[in-house]
Amino acid sequence: MSPRVSPRTDIDYAALYDEHPEYVARRASGSIEQAQVDLEVRLFKLPGLLQALPGHLPPPQRVLEIGCATGELIAAFPAPERVGLDISPANIAAARARFSEVEFHCGDFRSAGLDGFDAVVMSDVLEHVPDDVGFLRDAARLGRIVLVNLPLEDNWLNDRRAYGPDDVSGHLRRYSLADGLALFERAGLEMLQHAQVWVHETPTEAARRALRRERLGAAYTGSLPARVVKRLVFATATAVPALGRRLFASNLFASARIRGAR
Repeated sequence: MSPRVSPRTDIDYAALYDEHPEYVARRASGSIEQAQVDLEVRLFKLPGLLQALPGHLPPPQRVLEIGCATGELIAAFPAPERVGLDISPANIAAARARFSEVEFHCGDFRSAGLDGFDAVVMSDVLEHVPDDVGFLRDAARLGRIVLVNLPLEDNWLNDRRAYGPDDVSGHLRRYSLADGLALFERAGLEMLQHAQVWVHETPTEAARRALRRERLGAAYTGSLPARVVKRLVFATATAVPALGRRLFASNLFASARIRGAR
């Protein structure tokens, strides 16, 4: 099972994500971080979530994203009514300024008075919350289905990563595929459809490199020797898929609903 963490009562998570360097950077208009989020949404996150939608259900008309951060994903979601919610006031202010066509709220979804959605989306959220099971269970009550994008970081490059509030991305734990599927089971949800996808096997990684080359002058970061090593490692991992899948993280894209719901 994935490492569990005890809920911390001494951390102001709203302030944490207000001030987190990753989110500060993506709030800056025209920044490379903002451009990278845009391409990841367009090429990876949104396609993965839409492919996880059950084919026998009508397309969702009213969609809520919990943990929407700066709003890129919910703004791109193809639905007539879109609502985004995040605990970070700074993220919500940036989202409102950039995507005026989307309704945004700041706060905890449990007390926001929102419900009756066709789909509740959580993308890169559950790894950030102390009680992932309770969070997923409560979120599922707000809609007919939940759509989840969960990073699966049970890979070699994350073996020595120190998970917790001080993690570079704020991830409290890492998941394997088995951990991710068990999370839905423990939350009392019925899995409808799921897929494990490695981002380096999609067009996203080539687009990231092109963006870095355009903005930074090099496709890979670091010194020249480091860039050469990274290029060789990536080329080898791409040529040997089994190696790439052990080396790099993947994502679980899934749809589910409360067990017994119809």
